[in-house]
Amino acid sequence: MTQVKIDIGKLDATGIVDLANDSISVTPTSRFATATKKIVVDEPLKTALDQHGTITLNLPPTGKDWAYQLHVGAGTPHEFKVTFEVPDSANPVNFADLVTVDPAALIPNAGNPLSDIDQSDIDWAVDAINA
Repeated sequence: MTQVKIDIGKLDATGIVDLANDSISVTPTSRFATATKKIVVDEPLKTALDQHGTITLNLPPTGKDWAYQLHVGAGTPHEFKVTFEVPDSANPVNFADLVTVDPAALIPNAGNPLSDIDQSDIDWAVDAINA
């Protein structure tokens, strides 16, 4: 199990304040088997952030064909969902440091794909066009 610390806030006239006592759920994207061969179903773990907008959850590390989805603030103006991977770590990890993934393909979100283009990509495209 990996300890995942979630810490969520919101903007306020004074700066960033805690998202106190907000409901959250964490759901595996599909059922999975643990190292001891226990099958875990894809049912949500429903809980709430504490008065400081934090919670630490013990989660099994994700596999190659599944991840977790965090759902925060259901029915509120700040509602959001994010799909993420959990590493196998003996040390606690911060949710903000975890890799988010595309919920359909389960591949890491890499930001703007155009920012990763280099000269070799341009050369390949020109060669393909001229062929």
